[in-house]
Amino acid sequence: MTAAYYITRDWRADALCGRVDPELFFPTAEDGPLYEAQVAAAKRVCAGCPVRARCLDYALTALPDGIAGGTTPEERAKLRRRTVRDEPAGAALVGVGEGSPAATATPLRIFAAREALAGTKSLEGHRG
Repeated sequence: MTAAYYITRDWRADALCGRVDPELFFPTAEDGPLYEAQVAAAKRVCAGCPVRARCLDYALTALPDGIAGGTTPEERAKLRRRTVRDEPAGAALVGVGEGSPAATATPLRIFAAREALAGTKSLEGHRG
């Protein structure tokens, strides 16, 4: 008998952070304007990443340090503290097709996306 083997591509192979200096995601400053600038630079990479949602899911469970999934360790801690249900976010109520990203969004993912988008918008005017 022949067994079928499937090779699954690791999502990290598509991550944009793999194409830049990894130090970018670990700010050297602890606070203040330099810290904010370092975080903003890392988040800009995350903002355009095609696997950002998967990265955030991973970061919420496995990464205590660094910028990942467009979030700082403090932002991830805040997300983890939130009490949310792990079920689709009412996609049927708004007529979203089954299997679409909106249909599979959990409240945690929606919150994370809104937080990340708010951070990106507030940084747009500060790009040098």
